[in-house]
Amino acid sequence: MVKKFLFIILFTIFAFEGYCAELKANVDEKRAEYIFTFQKGYSAFEQLLDETSNTLIFTFDTSENIVFERQNYFDMPIKSAYLSSKDKKRFFIEFKGSPIEPIVNKTNRQISIVFPLPEKMPEINTVPAAVPAANPSMPTTSSYVKMISGLIFVLIMIFLLFFVLKVFFKKQLFSDIPGSGRLLGKVDLDLRKSLYFYEIGDIIYIIGITENGMNVIDKINDEVEAAKIRAGFIKKHDFKGYMSFFKRKAHLDDELTSSNAIVEEKLNSIRNRKKQP
Repeated sequence: MVKKFLFIILFTIFAFEGYCAELKANVDEKRAEYIFTFQKGYSAFEQLLDETSNTLIFTFDTSENIVFERQNYFDMPIKSAYLSSKDKKRFFIEFKGSPIEPIVNKTNRQISIVFPLPEKMPEINTVPAAVPAANPSMPTTSSYVKMISGLIFVLIMIFLLFFVLKVFFKKQLFSDIPGSGRLLGKVDLDLRKSLYFYEIGDIIYIIGITENGMNVIDKINDEVEAAKIRAGFIKKHDFKGYMSFFKRKAHLDDELTSSNAIVEEKLNSIRNRKKQP
């Protein structure tokens, strides 16, 4: 009696354990196929999508055990495939990107899930040309353009300012001299000392200009010397050649001390002499 009871128990155990489902995976470059094969069958098959993890989940009910080890894939759209068989059977297909729509075929004792895989594009081994890294310490082309433009602008402004000042001071220096005359030219003695040759009538006045004032240095009455000075300024020769008649003045700077009134006084005396019969 005991032997029969043990035999029934062992038979029941072996019979229960004998009903096991099978899951086969066939994966290549073109497709990934997963086939469930049942001895008794299944029920309540569903397909779900977990958008947060890009995972397709297939659920079904069955009393049969399924053994399937987790599979991880490299260089494929499918990242992994694994099975959870705690209460309700759940088959997970995790994708690296957007999920691929599967082709599902079902019969009473079999479920076929096929994922058609996209064809791989041929790899082109191209080595990009090395682009030299920009050195922040080296000026660029735009920096050179800006620098040259700024330099040209500054030079133009300096020339304009020089021209305006030259015209202004020329008018300022000789606007107070009475009578009519013309400026023949000038000779620079020092940075702030110059001699101006001003002609009124037949007489050439040599006027010393310093930072302290304007003074008459000499006047040329001799027609020969006056003609030489005029010709020299007209031909634009070096004015140093016409300074020979100043050699008799050993201390030229000492004579640059009188005021503008001396100029007017001398010019008035010239006019008065011309009016006398």
